Amino acid sequence: MKFLFPYFLFALAAVAIPIIIHLFNFRRYKTVFFSNVEFLKNIKKESKRKSKLKQLLILIARILVITCLVFAFAQPYISQNNRDHTNANQAVAVYVDNSFSMNARGEQGQLLEAARNKAIEIARVYKPGTKFLLITNDLLPLHSNFLNNEQFIRQITEIEPSPNVISISRIYNRLRESFGSLEIEADKSIYFLSDFQREITDIENIVADSTLWSYLLQLSPQASSNLYIDSCWFETPSRKLNEEEELFIKIKNRSNQDYQDLPLRFFLNDSLKSLTNFSIAAQGEVNASLKYTNLKSGFQRGKVELTDYPVTYDNTWFLSYNVQPEVNVLAIYDETSQNDGLGYFQALFAEDEYAHIDIMNSRSLQVSRLNDYNTIILINLRELSSGFITELEQAVANGASTIFFPGFGGNVENNNRFLSMFRSNIITGIDTLPQALAGIALENPIYKGIFREMEENTRFPEIKGHYKFSTLTQIPESILLWFRNNDKALGTVAHGDGFLHTFSFPLNNRNEAFARDIIFVPTIYSLVLNSIARQDISYTVGKDSYVLIRQNQNTSSNSALLIKGDDKNIEFIPETLVSDRNKLRIGLENRIAESGFYTINSSEDLVSVLAFNYNRTESDLRYFETEELKDLISGISNSNISIIENTGSQFSEIFEKIQNGKQLWKWFIILALIFVAIEALIIRFWK
Repeated sequence: MKFLFPYFLFALAAVAIPIIIHLFNFRRYKTVFFSNVEFLKNIKKESKRKSKLKQLLILIARILVITCLVFAFAQPYISQNNRDHTNANQAVAVYVDNSFSMNARGEQGQLLEAARNKAIEIARVYKPGTKFLLITNDLLPLHSNFLNNEQFIRQITEIEPSPNVISISRIYNRLRESFGSLEIEADKSIYFLSDFQREITDIENIVADSTLWSYLLQLSPQASSNLYIDSCWFETPSRKLNEEEELFIKIKNRSNQDYQDLPLRFFLNDSLKSLTNFSIAAQGEVNASLKYTNLKSGFQRGKVELTDYPVTYDNTWFLSYNVQPEVNVLAIYDETSQNDGLGYFQALFAEDEYAHIDIMNSRSLQVSRLNDYNTIILINLRELSSGFITELEQAVANGASTIFFPGFGGNVENNNRFLSMFRSNIITGIDTLPQALAGIALENPIYKGIFREMEENTRFPEIKGHYKFSTLTQIPESILLWFRNNDKALGTVAHGDGFLHTFSFPLNNRNEAFARDIIFVPTIYSLVLNSIARQDISYTVGKDSYVLIRQNQNTSSNSALLIKGDDKNIEFIPETLVSDRNKLRIGLENRIAESGFYTINSSEDLVSVLAFNYNRTESDLRYFETEELKDLISGISNSNISIIENTGSQFSEIFEKIQNGKQLWKWFIILALIFVAIEALIIRFWK
């Protein structure tokens, strides 16, 4: 127990007055003469012991009356958080959670509106001269400055719902930095006004500052359920023209109800493309799939929808991708080597309307054009220049694929330098004995849908000599074809956004059996089709602050790009720079705040279409209970964090408890009156 005015305790010396009166009884005695001793028999005698007890009880009652009155004037209180308000200056920060979950309704109406009102109440109970700081999920620059009371209230009234999802620990750390820039010494307080969802309330990650006093005011919503689309994806990285696509959708059910045969719709370019039904258990999740075919090239706008109430912002998932009208293939040959394998590629792509092939001599090659091709085929080259290797590595990192046929008689050391650039296994020797292929990785996406199964007596082509390669376990190489002795015939490694596909033998007349076998065409064609650069089909509002796109003639670093929102009044020029992989990094500057489609344009040319979705973190409508929050707080040392439980009260009452703790002076007044009544009763009725 502490006292607001401890100097009043000196008045306790007044208890000496009744003690003195008790010890020195100043009453005057009157002598009564009796003419007859028999008169004494009519006097009621009182025992000496009872008389002393009565006087002692009266004394105790008077002492307690004086003590209670003195304590009442000293205003005793029980501190709520052991905080002493010794500094005249006050600095107050208020976090208003304006995420989508705060659109729910509670006992005081909409949670965000209740939070705004509570923040205004906080501003009004503090004395003039208090410094205020507002912070929301938007983390706006204007919320980094301390304000006076009027400016603070004006900012509160301007708070709108935000798609951004920010953790509690990040807010705390941001405010701790802001208080560090405060130029004056002050008592520092932080108020967190939130529903404290489990997904964002990471109190255990707070790095506590003992100079900051934090108070959690939980605004609890009414019980609600939610069914939502958590994510969408393709298993293959590239989208192809006139080929069947399979889109996977993860759906989560955050309710205690099972759902059966609910519809799931997929729209492509505003037309219903596919429809399926799904069932999901209570508090469960399920993966559904939709199949369709891309019938035209160009940028595609897709949208997956389900129906659920009352939370609707997460019922739709937007996605976009580019279907290229053709695949560009570059075949590079060497005049000094045996290049009779070149004819097989010319024959394969000669009449193909989708895969277009260019053929170049290694001596006259323009390395600056490598980024214009999806697939680059190296046919039996004897030696690769260091400049060519560097440019080729950059092209593969940006999303191209390279098919490498090593030539016999070539520079093995040079080839290994090339393979090492891609972190691939290197050549360790040569096996001149003819061997037939023995197996195909049918489960690999390269062969998916091509060969359903292989018969036991399948005859594979015979290869007349092949290179042997290292088999380092730290290199994640996938073996697609192999020989009977388990040597690699074709392996693939990922590098950046692209791939290096390495054959262990040259493609020439000696290996004509491979080129004329049924396995050749689907292998090469599938490698080419899967060389289309992988694409990000969607982004998250408030989370993805930039996007990366491949550079071309329309997207050089000097190009003026413009981002526009479909059916939205959003249009801005982004900041652009070249990334380490020679891609164009386009900054979004937190300008995108709504889900949907956004186009990137250069002059009159369409560069890309971006699909943005709201963050699904807050779709999980589970909240911490008060006791759970207390347990989390107890695990943090020197945190000075406490919970304000009665959030429905006027903040003036809450503030009085925060500042002055639990007031006890009223109880001491009541006790004083009780002891006065006890004294009167003793005097009146104790005869």
